Amino acid sequence: MFRSTLPGSGGENGFRASAWLFACLLAAAIGLPAVLLGAGGWLAWQGTWREARNEVAREADAGADYASRLLLNYGIAASRLDDLLQGLGDAEIMAQAESLRPAARAVTTELPQFGHAAVFDRQGTVLLATNGHPLPPGGTGFDDGFLAAMRASGAPPLHLGEVFTSPLDGKLIFTVGRQRTRTGNPPPADGFDGLVKLAVEPEVVAEGLRRLRATPNDLISLLRSDGRTLARTDGFSSPLPPLPTRTPFHAVAAAGAERALIADDAMLDRKPALIGLRRLDGFPAYAAAIRTRAAIIAAWREAMLPQLAIALPAMLALLGLAALVWRGQRRLIAAHDRLETRVAERTAALAEVSEALDLTPCVITDLDGRILHWSEGCVRLYGYGREEAVGRMVAALLRTEFQAGGREGLLANLLRQGQWQGEVRQYRRDGSLIVTSTQWTLRRDPRTGAPHSIVSTRADLSALHQAEHALRRSEARLQRAQEASGAVAFELAEDGSVLADAAMPGLFGLAPTGPLTLARLASRLHPEDCRLLAGTYRGLARHGGAFNLEFRIRQPDGSVRWMLARGEAQPRQPGRFAPRLAAGIVLDVTERRHAEAALVASGERLRLAQEAAGFGIYDHDFRSGAVTWDSRMRAFWNVPGEEPVTSRHFLAGLHPDDRPLRRDAIRRAKDPQGTGTYQAEFRVVAGPARDERWIFTIGQVHFERDRPVRLTGLALDITERKRSEQRNELLMREVDHRAKNALAVVQAALRLSRAETPAELVRIIEGRVSALARAQTILARRRWEGAELHALLEGELAAFLTGIRLDAPRAELHGPPVTIAAHAAQPLSMAVHELATNAMKYGALSRRGGLLQVSWRLDPSQRVLTLLWRERGGPEEAANPVRRGFGSRVIEQTLEMQLGGRVTRRWLPGGLLCEIAIPLARQEAAGAPAEEKAVAA
Repeated sequence: MFRSTLPGSGGENGFRASAWLFACLLAAAIGLPAVLLGAGGWLAWQGTWREARNEVAREADAGADYASRLLLNYGIAASRLDDLLQGLGDAEIMAQAESLRPAARAVTTELPQFGHAAVFDRQGTVLLATNGHPLPPGGTGFDDGFLAAMRASGAPPLHLGEVFTSPLDGKLIFTVGRQRTRTGNPPPADGFDGLVKLAVEPEVVAEGLRRLRATPNDLISLLRSDGRTLARTDGFSSPLPPLPTRTPFHAVAAAGAERALIADDAMLDRKPALIGLRRLDGFPAYAAAIRTRAAIIAAWREAMLPQLAIALPAMLALLGLAALVWRGQRRLIAAHDRLETRVAERTAALAEVSEALDLTPCVITDLDGRILHWSEGCVRLYGYGREEAVGRMVAALLRTEFQAGGREGLLANLLRQGQWQGEVRQYRRDGSLIVTSTQWTLRRDPRTGAPHSIVSTRADLSALHQAEHALRRSEARLQRAQEASGAVAFELAEDGSVLADAAMPGLFGLAPTGPLTLARLASRLHPEDCRLLAGTYRGLARHGGAFNLEFRIRQPDGSVRWMLARGEAQPRQPGRFAPRLAAGIVLDVTERRHAEAALVASGERLRLAQEAAGFGIYDHDFRSGAVTWDSRMRAFWNVPGEEPVTSRHFLAGLHPDDRPLRRDAIRRAKDPQGTGTYQAEFRVVAGPARDERWIFTIGQVHFERDRPVRLTGLALDITERKRSEQRNELLMREVDHRAKNALAVVQAALRLSRAETPAELVRIIEGRVSALARAQTILARRRWEGAELHALLEGELAAFLTGIRLDAPRAELHGPPVTIAAHAAQPLSMAVHELATNAMKYGALSRRGGLLQVSWRLDPSQRVLTLLWRERGGPEEAANPVRRGFGSRVIEQTLEMQLGGRVTRRWLPGGLLCEIAIPLARQEAAGAPAEEKAVAA
């Protein structure tokens, strides 16, 4: 078994050393946190108070800056109100109070926080008050201290009154005022001649101060130098008592210190507090930022809590102590950042208020006119930036045109009176001239009273002057227009009296002497219009309003004139029967009525002429695309009367083949270098049946600055004319074709005809040409649409159809009505002529008692015409001809070869029997292409 042993002296020393080290560590573990806690508490205490002093100082500075700007605006308003009453005595102000009150109210409404104002005489009696002022005119002063302070020698330019309860609405208010200057009263012995005061609500001021607090528990108060509280962020329901005289605040105020930090318990219900004071620039008052000692201790305790949380764990481990200390430091940094953020927010809010005030055109100069301050409102009004304006002479920069006496005279007046107001002409940066209403206020040192600068506010009156000039010109133009138009202005009073221009009696045919009344004017009314005017008069008495009516009057010579009365009337008063007042004009419109009647008659004549001619009227506005058609145009395109017309309707009905023609016509008409005449003929396909009709249109394009803006014109349905032209063209082509055929036949007849003697040759040729002529005549009667077979046969055999002599040869015709195609009429006529010639020379028509019977029948199904030529009573010898003459060749060529028919001839005793068969369907088919071709053309 083994046992471990240590050297005696070394082990003990090591143990003691370890124990001492442990004791030291234990003491350090116990004492170090306490030391650290105490040191941390002291540092936190110092830091909390330092931070509190910094924050209340900043709050006091911000509150003083805000209150100074606010009260300065009230001071400027008091000065402007004093200027408004310049030169007026107390009695005059009292007498003119009603007329002065709107202007005084306008001054107070321009304040950032709306206030109310009053003007007092030297005894404190109210001379003028806006509607909201606590005292009515004629009442006695409500603040003896204010009156005494302003009456004393060396009184400040602006004085702040005490807080009191308004007898008008029970609200707490205090006043800002100044002495009246340049009054119309006799100069007082002590120089005091009344004052101007504006009421301010402490709650309004407190609302602005609340936005400047660093913490919600802080208070910001506005105090007069005598210790009276004017406003406080926690508010108060009744005036607060003044601070005790033996307080640090009074010592600071008596010394005139600009700012101070004091500890006092008199400002906040005997609670010890840290107070930051800042004097208001130009006013005997201070802004006080108050933070109670209890609030500071609470903040310190809040700062100590992290340290306590650090110290206790530090007894267990130094590492934990370090970690907790680090955490506490981070919290302190975060708290500081939050504080800085709140301060930045309050500073931004204050900057917004400052920027709002800076928007007013305001210039501050020294006595020589060198610019010291140039507001943003001036930048916008004149166009010069701050960097360009500050340091320069304002008169030279703006090229100011002063009134008589120049700037030196105005400055001397300003030094005497303290203020000046008037209009000056100045120039913007862009060179444009403006007229401004300018007010100069002299600033003096509050301590020495020496003048040191001039505050100048201004407003642009250019637009007002331009409006006044335009109004004068408009009134002059109205007067000239009224004189040129012959209009006579009048006013009809409730008692029936008429106030009118001198031309009114002459307009009604009355003598210019004597009073002008409604009854006198009504005596000239036409009897048929009396009831109309009486009813209108009663209606205007009941309801008032505008009136516009035309009526007739009878002149002394018996002539009738038309009058137009136009105006407005006020309804009657209770218990009365006439309008309170009627005003307007009367105008002789006789010529216009005659012109309208003539225009109506002319329009009716135009309408009848249009309907008789069949014209349609159209109007096309190229700029708006609006299309206007009358009823006939709508009928052309089959557009219902209630449907709006557009260009789409026009193009949809236009025949596709005619659209290029129409485009070319409208393009030529729109050419500004041309005549502007639009003329075209095109087809319109409209309606459910898609009927085609021809339209002729002619119009005129109107131009503005070489741009086509409108097309107006007429349209006419020329469908029948076009069809007639087509038929005529067809007939002309048919005539031309038939004439050529006839000439060819005549040429052939001349060439082939044979005779033994010239006389016989002439007779033969004349007969054949006459046959052609008779066929042409029959075709012409029916416009070349065909020839009636009976008329064709009758023309050749007319001499044998009369039956004058019983023994004379005669002919008979039997058959139904049949129309032969135009191109087949000539060949058939020639064939019949040759048959008739042979019958007169060799057949039945060559002997007495001879009979020729011609009959025909038509096969409807096959469209075949069969004609039977039967001769009776002719020569008994029946023999075929020895040779074929011209007539036989004509019959064969025309009937068989040209008409495609069939001819059968037999020579019987007594005469010829000839049967002719002609296919009419072939002739009709052969004639159709020519007709269709003519129609298409």
